[in-house]
This record gives sequence, C-alpha cells and structure tokens, in this order.
Amino acid sequence: MSTEKKNNWIVWLIIGLCVLAIPVGIFGKQSKKTETSDTTESGWGMAFKDRIKVINLSGMIMDSDEKSVFSMTDSTSSTIKKLRKAKDNPKIKAVLIRINSPGGTVATSQEINEAVTALKAEKPVYSSMGDIAASGGYYVACATDKIYANPGTLTGSIGVILNGMNFKGLADKLGVQPQVVKSGLFKDIASPYRPMTEEERKILQALIDDSYDQFVHAVSAGRKMPLEQVKKIADGRIYSGRQAKANGLVDELGSYQLALDGLQAACKEKYKLSADLPVDDKSTSSLFESLFESQQSSSLIPQMPQSTSMEANIARELLPVSMQARFRNQPLWLMQ
Repeated sequence: MSTEKKNNWIVWLIIGLCVLAIPVGIFGKQSKKTETSDTTESGWGMAFKDRIKVINLSGMIMDSDEKSVFSMTDSTSSTIKKLRKAKDNPKIKAVLIRINSPGGTVATSQEINEAVTALKAEKPVYSSMGDIAASGGYYVACATDKIYANPGTLTGSIGVILNGMNFKGLADKLGVQPQVVKSGLFKDIASPYRPMTEEERKILQALIDDSYDQFVHAVSAGRKMPLEQVKKIADGRIYSGRQAKANGLVDELGSYQLALDGLQAACKEKYKLSADLPVDDKSTSSLFESLFESQQSSSLIPQMPQSTSMEANIARELLPVSMQARFRNQPLWLMQ
C-alpha cells in the first residue's frame, strides 16, 4: 500500500470516528442528566411534555447573536427568541429566567423586558439572580412575577450612563490634528478630540434623564411600587441581595433551586397538579436539538469575548465597559 493511500485511509477513519462521536456524545449527555436528577431533563423527548423551561441570560445585554454551527449560545438575541417561543408553546407551563448580567444597552434591555411582560401575561415567570443582576439585568428581572436572589448577589444599579473619554491633551502632545466635516452642529457630539460644550452636555443629559425616567417607570410597574419610592433607591448604587430585599427590589432570598421549588408550587396551584413538572434546563442546545424543537413548536456590536480564567471573568462582570479590554467594541449608551 502506497504512503498516499495509507494517509487517505487514516483521514477517513478519523472523520468516521468524529461522526460517530456526535450521537454518542448527545445521548451520553442526556442519559447522565437523567441519572442525576429526578425532574431536570434535557433532550428531544422534552418537546412532548408539559414542563418548566429555564432560560439563561448571561453577560452583557447587547443586540448580538454569536453562535457556532453545533451550539446555540445564550446570547441576548437567542434569549428573546426563547422567551417568545415559550409564550407560544402550550407545553411550556412556566419559565424560570436565570440572570447573570451586569447590564447592557438600553433598547435591548427594554426589548427583553417587553418579551418577559408578554410571557408573564400567559404563564408564571420567575427570575433567579446569580452572581450579578444589575442595571439592565435588573430591568429584565423586575418584569417577572417573582424575583429570587442570593444574599450576596449584586443587583440594583438602577440608572443609565453614557461613557466617553477625551483625548485632546494627548492628541496635542502627539501633534494629532483631527479633521472633521459634518452636516450639523451636533453631529460630532461627544467627540474625544475636543472639549464638550455646555450645550452638548445639556443635550446628552436630557437623553440620559429620559432613559432613566423610562427605567424607573418600568421598575415601578414591575414591582408595583410608587414611582417616588423607586426614585429614592434608584440612584445608581449597587445592593446586595439582602439589601435589595429590604428595599423591595427582591421578593425572596435563596438559590436557583429555591426559585425552582417556588415556581413548582405556583404551577401546582395554577394547573391543579399533584406532582412536580419536569424541568427543561440547559444553558445551551445542540444544533440537532434546536432543529427538532423548532419542528415541534406550535407557531413557531460583537459580544464580549469569554475569558477562560476566573479572575478575568470577575473583572469583566464588575468593571465598567470603558475600563475593559477591546474598548473599540464599547456601546456608547448603557444601562450599567
């Protein structure tokens, strides 16, 4: 046998093993989940069952949808789609939203809030806060029927911020002279190469104030709190889960499991059930599961890179976007 034919045989063997590994991995993962939990399940069979759906909202809330061929990530766009599908799917009896987000852009936070509100009109929706559910993350949570947070969860940060820097001093030292041609007086508002004028500052402050007003009205409606009471605690500060509960921003202190237990109890009461519903809890779904699920349905700025180190993950969640790497990807107008 020639060397070339031998190499071709090895290549085809590797390809064959990879193809066989796909279904083995899928079914192996499914069987492992079934063995370790009585009610938490995943896989194709869930499409035919009455169930509780867990939807994850992780990272910066931005209008992006980053996904691979074989896995659908928990991006903001996919979260909105899942909320809408859950509303229209009669087999999904309730939804638990697991939130781990420091905030994000204004409009996208509002879009998820609206999707949650529409879903809540049809079936119970609870939220469970992880490490952090602040600003835009809280904007989403406040639309749910009930909010659970761990005592040490970081939440609150109700407010809007417009980040910017001014490089004029540095540019002058380096001899950099910006050349701007614009159609109107305010087209280059917030330019980093010149000082901001007082008139520009007033325009931007009015923009922030209007967005803030929309935010506090959403919290007031979602939490059924008087607007003035919301404004007293909505000064941008961050609260622990325990502080948030004392201020009426959170309903219960407890883990994801406690939130799930509470939602099971609500489902038993609403649907007159005697046993817990199975829980469809998967942070990501394979391409095959996504395609199968879409067949069963009744109607059916780049994302921040994920770090592999714990320290980098913590820094990415807690630091303002303007202080993080890849500044060029920063959205200008944030709930943070």
